Amino acid sequence: MRPFTPSQRKWVTEESLIEVALECHPTGLRIVRGVAIAFFLLPINAYWIGVTEGLWHALHMTTLSLPMNALVLLISLALLNRLIKMLHPRLALSHSELLLIHTGLTVQSVLIGHDQVVSLMGVIPAAAWFENPTNRWQELFFQHIPKWLAITDKRVAWHFYTGGGKFYGSGYESHWLMPALSWTGLMTSLFVAYTSSALLLYCRWAHQEKLGFPITRIPMEIVTERLSWRSSLFWWGFIAAAFVDMINHLHHLYPSVPFIKVRARDRDLMHFVTEPPWTALGSTPLALYPFIIGYSYLMPLDVCASAWLFYLLRKLQRLFGMILGLMRLPRFPYENEQASGAALAIAILALWRMRDTIIGLVVPSRSPTSQAQHKCGFQRSSRIALISFAIALLVCLFISIRAGLSLPIAISFWVLHFLISTAVTRLRAEAGPPSHSLLFANPQDLMLIWLGSRSFRPRELTALALFFWFNRLNRNHPMPVAIEAIRMGEIIKVPIWFVCALIVFMGLMTMALCFGLYPVLFYSHGATRVVGEVVWVGMDTFNRLASWIGTPSQPNVFSRCAVAFGLTFTLMLNFLYHRMPWWGLHPLGYLLGTSYAIDFYWLCLLIGSTVKWLLLRYAGSYSALAATPFFIGLILGEGIVACAWSVYGIIIQKPMYDAWW
Repeated sequence: MRPFTPSQRKWVTEESLIEVALECHPTGLRIVRGVAIAFFLLPINAYWIGVTEGLWHALHMTTLSLPMNALVLLISLALLNRLIKMLHPRLALSHSELLLIHTGLTVQSVLIGHDQVVSLMGVIPAAAWFENPTNRWQELFFQHIPKWLAITDKRVAWHFYTGGGKFYGSGYESHWLMPALSWTGLMTSLFVAYTSSALLLYCRWAHQEKLGFPITRIPMEIVTERLSWRSSLFWWGFIAAAFVDMINHLHHLYPSVPFIKVRARDRDLMHFVTEPPWTALGSTPLALYPFIIGYSYLMPLDVCASAWLFYLLRKLQRLFGMILGLMRLPRFPYENEQASGAALAIAILALWRMRDTIIGLVVPSRSPTSQAQHKCGFQRSSRIALISFAIALLVCLFISIRAGLSLPIAISFWVLHFLISTAVTRLRAEAGPPSHSLLFANPQDLMLIWLGSRSFRPRELTALALFFWFNRLNRNHPMPVAIEAIRMGEIIKVPIWFVCALIVFMGLMTMALCFGLYPVLFYSHGATRVVGEVVWVGMDTFNRLASWIGTPSQPNVFSRCAVAFGLTFTLMLNFLYHRMPWWGLHPLGYLLGTSYAIDFYWLCLLIGSTVKWLLLRYAGSYSALAATPFFIGLILGEGIVACAWSVYGIIIQKPMYDAWW
């Protein structure tokens, strides 16, 4: 591992000061009170996200690494807590309670949101609703759909999509009961597996590799009251971002107000480049999200710069592909396949670095006994985590086999799933990107690339399609949230077992509440009110399934080569990064640069990293650190204003301006 630069030492010192600022031994009563408040906020959080992202397909606040709604709720609680502290100091919440509440809110948000339960709600009734004689779904796969995972009665799906009906008391709830119980059981098992995996990885990443966990920094500064509220730089950033968002919200309500184009959909290089070979570049958004510029400044400079550089190299692949005639290949330059290979390489590297720990779990006599592992109670918790992971994995295997997968296919599916989950978690723990979407870097596509759909029975393909929704984008992913919660739990001296139990408990309660609340919303208002993720994911799931079965495919040689290239190139980048002091391209930058999300904010990364580099180069690390409040102000300015307008929209029952995506 590379030694710390002076600027990095400064950041580490700042983090250690936060640890000192927190209480060392929170009492059991305070811990329980923090969990109770997080549980009390669950219905409010679920309704807010359900209406905004589920019904209206707006704001997309949970697609960010740090969910915007959870951050704004934490700020609101922290400000309210300061008032309580002045009036009744004994009733005020401690730092530990605020961080536990934030952990609970984040777990809720990542599961309730855009790519998790909102997508699941679109999958359960989609086959029944979109089936017709033209698409031949009835003869292709209907007999293979497990009735305990999906609804196949069109009458039950009618009011879900059209609205105007009621859920409770109509008899529809009996059709949703078994899918609700089955998916809740699977997701709870997955939360146990994610949390156990995160715990096994945490000690190595936090105490030996000294990863920064950048996403945890802003919540930590808010609860410790170390945020630079009185800094003029902070308020300049806050006002700039808030002004842009306020103007655009007013334009949404009153079109005569000018509009400031900052979103990816508002400005695209594709509109100015209309002749070949430049048209091969495709969509190249020129977004200027203020809060994304803020996040990019907080990212490690090498990862941030590598990400936008590899994005531009990806565009050059398209350009030269057009010149050389390679664009005639169906998927050239196979960006998703390259990202899949990169994700597998990142996961393999992470597990390889833990090889001694893994061997020690199997052979206790060879268990490592470093001070770092003793510091986080590794020897006491690792075997429990391993046993919990094994039990959860067995439950996942049982459910997937019951759904139609054979044992070898089920094992392959879950191995690939957890490898990709490990890669996403590493990306968050080390780089902290504002959002990460590994579009189609999932077990289903990898297995079909290597084996072809001809190698699978229709029943197996149906089960793979039903499991597509939680592998589709890897954006609202619970495993990075789990390892960040463990990080904050260790800092506030809450027992690790309690943090893990809180994550699983919140996951279970969130699933139960969503199945009780979301059908009510959709049966009342209709999923097609605004065609969003609920409709798209359901259609995409079964359209893909129909193509797999109706048009069986052979293994794709070019896609295989692209996966192998992505894996090999990432391993080479890792070797150069850790062996050559002058090499600055980070392997995580390649993974992020070939992923889907960076298309929307690559220009923001370029601006943030350039400003940071200029400050470090010409003003020094202290000046770069002193400028941080401005960029935090950009994040909070846009986040608070956008969420405030979102709440106002719920009050008046009208979608507001979509500030993100």
